[in-house]
Amino acid sequence: MKVGIDLGTTYSTVAKYDKKTSRPEIINNKFEKELTPSVICFLDNGEILIGEDAKDMQAGGAGTIAAAFKRGMGDNSFTVEANGKVYTAEELSAMLLKKLISDAEEKSREKIDSVVITVPAYFNDFQRTATIRAGEACGVKVMKIINEPTAAAISYGYNKESNKTVLVYDLGGGTFDVTLVRVNKGNIQVLGTDGNHILGGKDWDAAIVKFVAEQFLEEYGVDPRDDEPTKNELIVACENYKKVLTKTDRVTIQIKYEGYTGKYTLTKEQFDMRTQFLLNATKDVCMRLFSDLGTTWADVDEILLVGGSTRMPQVTKFLEMLSGKPVIDHSDTDLAVAKGAAITSEFYCSSSTGVRDVQITDVTAHSLGVLSKSPGGDRFINEIMIKRNSKVPSSVRKPFKIEPGNLTNVIDVFTLQGESKMPLDCYVLARVVITGFYNTGDGEVIDIEYTYDDNGVVKVSAFQGGEALQVDAEPVPDDISWMGGSPDSISSSAPIAKNVVLCIDLSRSMRNSLDEVRNVVRDFVISVADENTKFGLIGFGDKVGIMRDMTADPNTIVTALDGIKVNVYGRGTDASPMGTAASMLSNRPGGKMIVVLTDGIWGKRDFAVNEAVMCRNSKIAVVGVGIGEADIGFLKQISTVEEGAMFTTLDRLGETFSTIATALSTGSMGMRESAVGGARLGSAQVKGRLR
Repeated sequence: MKVGIDLGTTYSTVAKYDKKTSRPEIINNKFEKELTPSVICFLDNGEILIGEDAKDMQAGGAGTIAAAFKRGMGDNSFTVEANGKVYTAEELSAMLLKKLISDAEEKSREKIDSVVITVPAYFNDFQRTATIRAGEACGVKVMKIINEPTAAAISYGYNKESNKTVLVYDLGGGTFDVTLVRVNKGNIQVLGTDGNHILGGKDWDAAIVKFVAEQFLEEYGVDPRDDEPTKNELIVACENYKKVLTKTDRVTIQIKYEGYTGKYTLTKEQFDMRTQFLLNATKDVCMRLFSDLGTTWADVDEILLVGGSTRMPQVTKFLEMLSGKPVIDHSDTDLAVAKGAAITSEFYCSSSTGVRDVQITDVTAHSLGVLSKSPGGDRFINEIMIKRNSKVPSSVRKPFKIEPGNLTNVIDVFTLQGESKMPLDCYVLARVVITGFYNTGDGEVIDIEYTYDDNGVVKVSAFQGGEALQVDAEPVPDDISWMGGSPDSISSSAPIAKNVVLCIDLSRSMRNSLDEVRNVVRDFVISVADENTKFGLIGFGDKVGIMRDMTADPNTIVTALDGIKVNVYGRGTDASPMGTAASMLSNRPGGKMIVVLTDGIWGKRDFAVNEAVMCRNSKIAVVGVGIGEADIGFLKQISTVEEGAMFTTLDRLGETFSTIATALSTGSMGMRESAVGGARLGSAQVKGRLR
């Protein structure tokens, strides 16, 4: 069975589509109620209560309470600790979802295998992916994540033949969304959306809590909010007082704490005045949406109220005065979202034939951008790739050019979500590493593609010459403060795996320079070594020998260097080490580099060049370093990048390796504005390293 689930901040609901009646129906919980409180209670004896039972415990001030955790979705800093265990919002949501599914299965006597879960339209990528994972943790297939206002619009317009522009004003318990929707013969076209995921009915409850606590503090000198059980009792009580004020002009609130009893009267007029700023906050969101879309209230035919918090009389009065438009209040205020999700599970996520064909187009609530340089190159900016309120799914692919002379074979891309040009004002969604591209150092072009899928989840892809490149996710650095500084002050981004094989010519001609070479290579290894770098060591002459396999311990390489001797692998240089080195680097994540150090003339050059071509095709950088009588022309042939062949004298060998060390550790590439094939290139700052 497929169901739609409204995973709410304060209450959650499950619905299914009944093909016999062609209508969505709510599946009651085991208490025969349509709404299940989104509350979890951890008792001291280890028992965990979810839903109605947990809400009762919250009202009684018992146990450790987890409530309104939806606001913490996608934020790992939001946790609830109970009985020695720490729970994230995602884990709490999974527990709640499992309970909702279990109750629905028991009530319907059917197995639920697929779900559509609703989220606030303004949820970002972190929050959406966390919701998907929470659903999958319950052992069901998450067919789709759908925006709550869109689901409500589907429920409202599914069976209507009208042609109207509707503003969906969705004020839930913990989130607020406003969405402009075109409803035409049951088809739903979302024109745009905006919202605030930390604004909702809980904030109106908090205003009453604040009023009572301040009165009590003034009268008795103690604050009931300082005691967690008392505060929880007060929160539940004030939610009920808010509901009373929807029907009466005043309410009397009694509270007991530390032997004192307070009794205070709150009028509807006082309540409206104390919460006017919250209504104004919803107005700001509406006006921001209109500004983005180039619309006004005149373009709205009617306003659809969604969410239990819209039952407050002040909401309807405020909107009528603000817009001059009719406000639609209906019996499904709390249930429309779940019913819309149930409808979606049928006609949008499957090939069911029992449901009429209805088209839905949705939009993204957030712009998607890439960390970039400002035109002057003096600061980082968020360069928007996909604008908010673009239709989803949506993809944008742009070409980016690697600076000529930059030898990187690893690119970092930081993806941002938000509207501000300032990166630190946005969510840093992800960091991906692009590898597997060919770089001659002549200014290669890499196409980077950003995609919003049907669920509003972000994906990053990369291409070269039309072929897909390897894109791997890496952790976003804990410290991203550097994004607020100058690009010139940034030496590197977060570390990426590096793999380097050092190939040292140990033929007879190296005997006079071996000690100096040993010391310089040792200094190079020590300077480059970190927890993300692995080294291998090869000696070669007439044959090739692996002196040390890949290791992250630089001391192992240093010890091996201390023992190197000439003539161990023959007196001449007829063998090529690159094939052996490539085998050592095979299937290793991150950047791959072979450094060949030689001072002599090689014998079987064609074989060496063929091995170099093999390395190039395997996306392995080869750098030839020559000293003494080395043939620089030959070194250029075996180097995979034009400037990869270096020639130096013995006294400058340290300087040469220092240059490589800089490339390995701190080399960065800037994406500049230029033209390639008539296409305008973006100015994204993409960090790169030669590995």
